[in-house]
Parts: sequence; structure tokens; C-alpha cells
Amino acid sequence: MGLVGKRIRLGRIFADDGKTFVVPMDHGVDLGAIGGLEDIRGTVRRILEGEVLPDAILMNPSMIRLCHEDIVGKGGIIARLDGTATILGPDITDYRMFSSVEDALTSGADAVASMAFIGVERESENSEKIGSISQECERRGVPHIVEALPPDIMDYHFKPKAERKWPSVENVRFAARVAAELGADVVKSYYTGDPDSFREVVRGCPVPIIVLSGPGADDSRGLLQIVKDVIDSGGKGVIMGRNVWGDRDPMSMISAIRRIVHEGADVEEATGSG
Repeated sequence: MGLVGKRIRLGRIFADDGKTFVVPMDHGVDLGAIGGLEDIRGTVRRILEGEVLPDAILMNPSMIRLCHEDIVGKGGIIARLDGTATILGPDITDYRMFSSVEDALTSGADAVASMAFIGVERESENSEKIGSISQECERRGVPHIVEALPPDIMDYHFKPKAERKWPSVENVRFAARVAAELGADVVKSYYTGDPDSFREVVRGCPVPIIVLSGPGADDSRGLLQIVKDVIDSGGKGVIMGRNVWGDRDPMSMISAIRRIVHEGADVEEATGSG
């Protein structure tokens, strides 16, 4: 019966067209109170108060419980289970579990998320963790979303103002496939800089891929073009936080991303400038 549970819960995260737009707000566990998330309750309210909403949000179970009154009935909920290392510690890749699938379900989550660091010193322990979570999710009928992090994008991922660096296509493709082999139902991946190379990533991954954006971008139109390229290349959606709640106009950004993901709009159409 696990498959039935997964399908029902994925239906709360992915729309009828098979695509999704997720807003993550789980950054505090490793990055602290970064700009835009100092007041987590206020940020949740801003993101979920408009007429146009993301399909789902991603938070830590403790913050789901804290903000539950503003979350109820507003879409899918994904709970992060790991993230015990911080940017102040000696090894940001030492991600161990601070929560559990049971805790996520108790908090009302529809799916869980974890991090797969590939090509790092603790790779074996990390992969063992991913496999264990996947087995528990299979037993309980809970979708497992795995962020497959290639080693060449570490600085960009964890430094809030890092300069964008497109990761190696081969490493992104490799990491995404490993995550799927370890039991991911959905892989959270990275854009490789152009549609043709990203199609290779999608082609090599047997489960749906959604793409994150990383640190806040100064070029919102460039970010929206990435969303368009991801969808056109076979990606099943995007998961973007700092470039949504950190934007000067979060509601407009949510609307634009949704139009690209679910309506196939181009950037001009999505922003009303066409």
C-alpha cells in the first residue's frame, strides 16, 4: 500500500499537469537567521496570503508546527529531516538526521526531504542515510525528495552572496542518478547553464527532477529564464526560496514562476511585459 500513499501525497505537491513550484524556508538549520527569514512566521504569512500560491512549501518540522495556523489548507507540505551541520562548523557535508519520517507525518507533512552529498569525504555515511530514509518512506507511503549536491557547487549553495557558478554537467547528471538509485521519488537538482546540457541530466534520471536556484539573484528576469529553460528541458518544476521571499515583490515573483511552470508562459508573458 506504500505506492498508494505516495501517489496521494505527491498529488498534494504536484499539480494535475505533473509539475510543481515549491518554496523552501528550511534554511535556518544550517545558515541561521538569514535575510528574509529572520521572522519566519511573517515570511510564511507573506508567501501564503496572496491569491496565487506556490504548490508546496518546504520547512523543518519544528517550524511547520510553529507556523501551522498559517499553513493549513494552503498547499503541500514537505519536511526536511537532515541538516545537523552548519556554516560555523568544520564540515558542512556532515548532514545527519535531526528528525524522522514519523515526526514529519505527525507534523502534517506530505513528503520528506534530505540531502545527498556526492563526492565528499562522508559520502558513504550520507548515502546510507538516504537509503534508510527511502526504506522508511516506502513502508509508510511517503514521498522522499532528495537534493543531490555535486561537490563543485558547494560554495554557491551555502554562501548567501556567492557568485553563480554553473556546476559540471557530468557531476550534476551523476549526482541525480545516484539519488534516484538510493530511492529518491523526486530529485532536487541544479541547472547546468543551458537547456541542451540539462536535457542530459533529465535523460539520465528515472524520477522527476525539480531545480533549485541557490542564493538570491540580482537578475530576476535571468532567474525566470532559468525556470523556462528547466521546464522546456523536461524538468518537472522548480524549488526556489531566497529568490522568492527575498525578492522586492514576492507576490509578483510567485505569479510569474507559476505561469511559466504551469502555463508554459515565456518570461515576457509571465511578467506582463510581452
